Order: sequence, then structure tokens, then C-alpha cells
Amino acid sequence: MAGTQDEGIVGLRAGRQSEGSPRSRGPARFCGLAALDTGRHRLVAPLLSVGLVIAFVLPLPVGAISTAGTVFVQEGRVIEEDLFAGASRVVVDGTIKGDLTVMTRSLVINGVVEGDVNGLAWTMDIAGQVGGSVRAVGWTVDVSGSVGDDVLSLARSLEVEGAVGRDVLVAGVSARNSGTVGGEFRGELLWGLYVDGAVGETIDVGIHRLTITDSATVGSGVNWRQGLISQNVRGWTARTEISTTADLGLVAEVQPIPTDIRTRALRLLFQMLRFVGLLFTGILLIHLFPRFTERAVGNAWSRPALTLLVGLGVFVLLPVAALLSLFTVVLAPVAFLTIGLWVFGLFAGALPSLAALGRRVTGKGLLGSFLVAAFAWRLLRLIPIAGFLIYLLFVIWGMGAWTLSMWQAWRASGRNLESEHVSHPSHLSEPGPRMQLLGLDVPSDS
Repeated sequence: MAGTQDEGIVGLRAGRQSEGSPRSRGPARFCGLAALDTGRHRLVAPLLSVGLVIAFVLPLPVGAISTAGTVFVQEGRVIEEDLFAGASRVVVDGTIKGDLTVMTRSLVINGVVEGDVNGLAWTMDIAGQVGGSVRAVGWTVDVSGSVGDDVLSLARSLEVEGAVGRDVLVAGVSARNSGTVGGEFRGELLWGLYVDGAVGETIDVGIHRLTITDSATVGSGVNWRQGLISQNVRGWTARTEISTTADLGLVAEVQPIPTDIRTRALRLLFQMLRFVGLLFTGILLIHLFPRFTERAVGNAWSRPALTLLVGLGVFVLLPVAALLSLFTVVLAPVAFLTIGLWVFGLFAGALPSLAALGRRVTGKGLLGSFLVAAFAWRLLRLIPIAGFLIYLLFVIWGMGAWTLSMWQAWRASGRNLESEHVSHPSHLSEPGPRMQLLGLDVPSDS
């Protein structure tokens, strides 16, 4: 904390209250650094590194930097500058005159932030007042207070129960507006949007489900279009439940621009090249790494439940971990490598599962069974909905088989190194003919 208790700005709680006086250096004044258990707070060092980089890059003073188990701006406290906080939990009950930038598991704002709020948080609850804009990346974002400018949300769900002065831009799975949005409500949602509040201008969203109740009001109109699910999964179309008594203005479905023959031909050519690339990659992997590929195919068939479970974890958790690592200085290169491997897994991950099923059906070798199953898999992809689910199932199954095989290979290499280390002294157990040299027994050159 800065200064004594009377001069303090931020109260930090990490199991016990920290004490002491800070030292100002350069443009940034450090509010406090709590001594943390590195086993429980492994992200503190990367978070602090991000703050230091920002402090040296920005030409203006960056304000206060705080790290702890919990960063707590007490009620009645006033921070006259920007605050950068990295902690497992950040709570603002006081007033921040500048901007608030956080990286945390949970952010709660019950007080006042006169500037902008920039946050990477698993959960973000804004129940107080934000004078500027809110830019949030996380899992859930809940705005029950007031935001003076815009709200930008990249999260699984966004819920607006309070007031937003200007626009809302959202990308995620679902969103709900039960409050008041002064400007536009725009975005792309994987699933649906529920509106029972007020939007001052236009709603323009891509959705799979759209619900607008009687209590909703929209100033200009509602423009909706088929979302990502409806565009990419055959047989699924967006559904709307729009009240006829609501004050909405003009309601229209925005149709996609019709594609000409040239565009369709290019799309078909791209799909063919992608399938040929899968075949080429599979043949290359089988010839370059036959034993490793054979192990992956065996795991896919002998342990289907385990490989599916592992593949589901890799499919869901790996991109999330990589995305979070992108916001750290130390782990950013690893994050890019992880994303690259994940994308490659989407492309060639189905090889072990296809080869395993093809071998049991046709009885051919590894290469022949993969080719037969790959062609059948591509034909099944043409079936609406079911074809996409089958495609996804084989990709997840194969990613799990690859991952399990890599784990087994790593364990086997570790055991081999240990056995070589133990057996190495045995080569000197029988030195052969000896001669006396300076009173010591040494092996002779003969």
C-alpha cells in the first residue's frame, strides 16, 4: 500500500494485510508487492512483467501497479491515476480517477471508475459506474451498473442489466439485454440473443436463436442474419421469436449476398485441395513415423473411451490456455506454437481414428485402411448435421490418440535414459589385464 494507512490508496489482502512504504521509480508508482506463495500464484510474475513492459512502452505515466492475492480498493479511497492490477481477485469499492487495467480471475466493480476498464478476467461484474468504455475478454461479463461509453465483449456470455451510454459490440456464445443501450447492439453470437430491454438505435447480429419480448424497444430497427452454426451446418437454420407488440421499428433478415458460379467453383476447389492435403499429410506421416503412427492407431482402437476423453480435453482446453497465455510476455511464444499445433490437429488429427476403423472394416494395412476410411469419411461429410458431427467425432478421437501416443513415447524415452544411466558403470566392472602405475590399478591399453 502507498504510504501509511491515512495516505494509502489501495488495500491489498493476501491472507494478511501488507504494511510498508513504497518507492517511486520512473513514471510508475508501485502500490505494493505482497510476498506470495509461488506454487499458488504462478501467474503473478508474468502479470507483473506485462505491467513493466507497458510502463516502459507508454510515453505517459502509467499510474499504479498492484499485484497480490486480492487487490481491494476500499470504499472511500480515491486513486488519482491509472491502476494496473494483477491478482486472483480484484474488487473496486472506491474511486479510480483514471483507467483500470486488470488481469484476474474475478473482477468486481461496486465503486466508480472514471476512465476505461480493460480486463482479461474469467468473470467480470460491473455493478458500479464506469465513465469510459469497457473492453472485456473472459468467460462471463455482467453489466448491472452504468457504462458511459461503449462495451466491447469477447466472452461466452454477456448480460446487460444496467445502462450503456453508447454501443455494445459482442462476440461469443449468448447475450442478453435487459437494460438500456443508448446506441447500437452489434455482434456475432454462436447461439442466441435475448432482448427484453431498450436499444436506442439498431440491433444488428448474427445468431442461431433470437428472442425479443413485449417489453423490448428498439429505436431504428432489427437486422438479423444466419449465424455461424446456420451457415456451416447443413440443415440448421436460425429461429426467431419476435413479439408483434414490441416497439421495434423495421425488422428484417439480412440475406447473404448470392455467390456466383466462380465463387462456388473456388470453394469446391478449396475443399478438394483440403482433402488432398489430408491424404498427402497422412501418407507422409505414415512413411516418416511408422512406429509412432502405428502406436496412435492402436491406442485409438484399444482405448476408445480414453482417447475420446483426452481428445475432448485437448480440443476444448488447449486453445483456451493458449489464448490466456498470449497475454503474458513469457508464455506468448509457447502460445503461438500451441495454437499452430492445435490447428494442425484439426487438419490431420483424424488420421489414427480413420486408420483404426478402416483396418477393422477392410483388414488392409495401415496406409490402405487410412485411404479407404478417409474417402468414406469425406462422403459422410455431405450428410446434413450428422456429417458434421461424425467429422468432429473422428477429429477429437484422433487428437486424443496422438496425444496419448506422445505421452507414452515421452515416458518410454525417460525410462530408457534411466536404464542407460544405471547400466553405464557395469562396462567398467571387468577392466581386463592390469598393470601397476604409480601404485594404482588401471586398465591396460592391450
